[in-house]
Amino acid sequence: MASGVKVDNSVIEKFHEFKIKKQIGYLVLGFSDDISKIVVLKEGANSAPQNAPPDDKNKKWAEMLEYLPENDVRYAIIDMFYETKEGLRTEIYFISWAPDTATIKRKMLCASSKDALKNALQGIRNHLQATCKSDLDLAAIINDKVKSK
Repeated sequence: MASGVKVDNSVIEKFHEFKIKKQIGYLVLGFSDDISKIVVLKEGANSAPQNAPPDDKNKKWAEMLEYLPENDVRYAIIDMFYETKEGLRTEIYFISWAPDTATIKRKMLCASSKDALKNALQGIRNHLQATCKSDLDLAAIINDKVKSK
């Protein structure tokens, strides 16, 4: 079921900057005040140097979590870094944030708009659906990712 909510062009532009220029560390997205489109609410800087270890590069994860409110829905896009036997890996994650304390109407809006957003943002293979901050425990996500490789 599609919600009819449009993806604002600024979201697509910022996503391309995120993917190509690597100067943006994460994007937090939400709905415009009139709920007609998905817009960029927060853009986090990518402050870790290129050759920094994964733990330093992943510090932005904790910062991004601060912008996921306890009572409302959001989407987030972030690079996650992890080590494997083959070396450093990075993958883009798309996060759907719909906490249990959000209204049913907002959770339905988030769920019904997700596919339109994912289709507008090409190149995302990893999706996390979270209802509480413990669902976004970085160490557990990395552990699961490394085990699946």
